[in-house]
Amino acid sequence: MKTSFILSVMTLLLCFFTLSTSAQTNQNKPPNVIVIMADDMGYGDPKCYNPESKIPTPNMDALSKQGIRFTDAHTAASACTPSRYALLTGRYSWRSRLKKKVSWSGYDNPLIHKEETTLADVFQKAGYTTGVVGKWHLGMNFLRKQNIDFVKPKTHHEKGRHGTRDVDFSTPIYNGPNYLGFDYAFVSGAGHNMEPFCYIENDYTVGVPTIWRKAKDTIYPGVSAVEVHEGWMVKGWDPRKVGPDLTQKAVDFITKSTKQNPGQPFFLYLPTVSPHRPCTPPDFIKGTSEAGERGDMVAEFDWTVGQIMKVLEALKINENTVLIVTSDNGAVKVSDDGKDYGHKSCGDLRGFKGGVYEGGHRVPLIMRWPAKIRGGQVNDNLVCLLDLHKTFSEMLNISYSNEGGEDSYNILPTMLKGKEVRHSLVMLSSAGHFAIRNKDWKLIFQRNEPVALFNLSDDPYEKRNLIKSRSQKIQELTKLLNSHKWQ
Repeated sequence: MKTSFILSVMTLLLCFFTLSTSAQTNQNKPPNVIVIMADDMGYGDPKCYNPESKIPTPNMDALSKQGIRFTDAHTAASACTPSRYALLTGRYSWRSRLKKKVSWSGYDNPLIHKEETTLADVFQKAGYTTGVVGKWHLGMNFLRKQNIDFVKPKTHHEKGRHGTRDVDFSTPIYNGPNYLGFDYAFVSGAGHNMEPFCYIENDYTVGVPTIWRKAKDTIYPGVSAVEVHEGWMVKGWDPRKVGPDLTQKAVDFITKSTKQNPGQPFFLYLPTVSPHRPCTPPDFIKGTSEAGERGDMVAEFDWTVGQIMKVLEALKINENTVLIVTSDNGAVKVSDDGKDYGHKSCGDLRGFKGGVYEGGHRVPLIMRWPAKIRGGQVNDNLVCLLDLHKTFSEMLNISYSNEGGEDSYNILPTMLKGKEVRHSLVMLSSAGHFAIRNKDWKLIFQRNEPVALFNLSDDPYEKRNLIKSRSQKIQELTKLLNSHKWQ
C-alpha cells in the first residue's frame, strides 16, 4: 500500500516535470513567423479599425483581440514595389535605383541585389525554413528566346500596352526569390494584373505561357480586367482562382514545414494579390460585402487570414507562432466600377494609395504571439513595416556585414512592453515626393520644397496646414529629412 502510494506520487512528479520542461522548451524555442501582407488594403477596410466598414472581416477582428492592433503603423512608401523592397531589406526604397513609381512587369530587373541582406536571409541564417507565396513584384530575370541576354522590360505604364514578346519560358529564371534567402517560392511575377500571367515555382514557370492576352481582356464574361496589362498567359489562367491557389500553397508550406521538420522553425512571407485591381473575387466570396467587388476582395483577404489561423490551430503551433497581418500601402477609393458604395477604404484619413497623406501609407497592422504577447492590446506607438528586419535580426541574434536594415528599428520592446522606440519616419509617394514625420509633426514636400505641415496629435486628418506659421518647425524637419537622406 505504502509502496503503491510512493510510486503514484513519483509518477505524478515525473509527469509534472516532463510537462514543465516541455513548456519551458517551447517557450525558449525560436518562434515560427508568418507575415501576411495585403495588396492595397486601407486603414478603413477591417472592421477592427473601422466599425462602420461595409466589409465583413471576422478573422482580422478576432486576431486583433488575440494580439496587438497598431494604430500608427506605416509603410515606407505608398505603392507596391518600393514598399515591398523596404519590408524585405529594412532600407528605404529611395536608397535603391527606384526613386518613384513601381515595376511595370514581372520581367523587371531585380530591385534587390544579392549583396543586400533580406529578411529571408536573416531567418535562413538562424536555421529557419523560409518560403514566399504570393505577389513578388520586385523583379527577376527571364532569358530571351535566343538565350543571349535577359528580357528587356518596359519602363513605363504604357496604358497596359507594349508587352514583352521575346521571352523563353523553357529555361530557368534568374535572380528571383530563391536567390534572396527563400528556400521555397511560389509566386506571381508582379501580381494578377501584369505580365506574365502564370505562377512561378522555384525559378520555373508552372506551365508554359503560350496565349497572348490583350490589355484589359476580361477572359471570362463579367470578370473585371481593370488595370490588366497585355502579355503572355498560361492556358487555363483564371484570375478568380489566384487568391485561393496562393492560400492553399501557403497552407501546404506551413503543413509540410511543420510535419517534415518539427524541430525547425519556419518563416513564411505571404503577400496576397487581394484586394488589388482587377477585383476578381472567387464565387464563394463574391457578394459577401456591401462595398462592391473591391470589398469582396478584402473579404477574400480576410478569408486567407482565417485559413492560416485554422492550419496553425490544427497543427497545434499557434502558441509559438508570430502571425503578422498588414498591407503594402493604403487603399484606392473606389471599386473597379468606379463606385465607393459609401465605404471609406482609408477611414477618415486624408488621401489614398500613392500619396504621402496618411491614407496613402498608414496601414492596418495586427500581431499575435500567444507565447509572449498579451491579447486585446491597442498600441499607439509609431512603427513601420521596415522595422521587422531589425526586430527579428536582433531577436535571433543575427549579425551581417552586407547592406540591409540600416533604416530599421528593433520594435520588440514595443511589441512586448508597449515602449516607444521609433520617433521619426520618412515616407515616399508614388510620384517620388517625400514626407518626414517626427513624433506628432509631419512635413510634406513637393519637388523638394515644403508644402504642408501638420500636427497629427491635434489634426490627425490633416485638415489644417500650418506651413505659413511654423517656420522653425519646418527648418527642424527639413534638416531631419536631409540627415536621413545622407546618413
